[in-house]
Amino acid sequence: MLDVKKLYDELRRYEQVKDEVVQTSIKVARLSKAVVYSTIRKDFASAERAMRDMEEAVAKLKRLLEEWPMFYGSATTGLQEYVEATALYKYLKEGRLPTREELGVDVYTYLMGIAEIAGELGRTATEELLRKEVEPARRLKEAVERLYLDLLALEPRDFELRKKVDYVGSQANWIIEKLFYATSCRREEGPPATP
Repeated sequence: MLDVKKLYDELRRYEQVKDEVVQTSIKVARLSKAVVYSTIRKDFASAERAMRDMEEAVAKLKRLLEEWPMFYGSATTGLQEYVEATALYKYLKEGRLPTREELGVDVYTYLMGIAEIAGELGRTATEELLRKEVEPARRLKEAVERLYLDLLALEPRDFELRKKVDYVGSQANWIIEKLFYATSCRREEGPPATP
């Protein structure tokens, strides 16, 4: 018959580790949002604090996954959020995207996370336009367009990744629309027109 005591203990450990992976992934996702929001506001000091905490949580997550790889699916969202936040920070602060190797994730997780920065770059472009800064917004549009073309060149077959690529394209179009309104449709500021 079954060794109930031994299996009971093993099952509890299995469940405990799975819960820990899920909770750590949630923590990474929460911290990634802090990095993103601080970065968009150009509050790099706050972004760096959140980044350090996020990287600690990611390191813990990776250690857990080394021993328990069957829980990788429970960690992918957090890891994708980590890629997104780190990529946005690096792009806006250093003008570059981190490599997959720098982040220590698989190619699928990397591309899913990288694709997500398109929306954050779009929000950043909107912030620039609200400050009447058209050129930075134009550069962000060009970056999203380049990202879209690069992702298309990879010819992804996976449906979810393909949807992300389409999302990047839609974000490029969204920024173009915002730029159009900001440069063509905005009324010149000055005294109101007299009838």
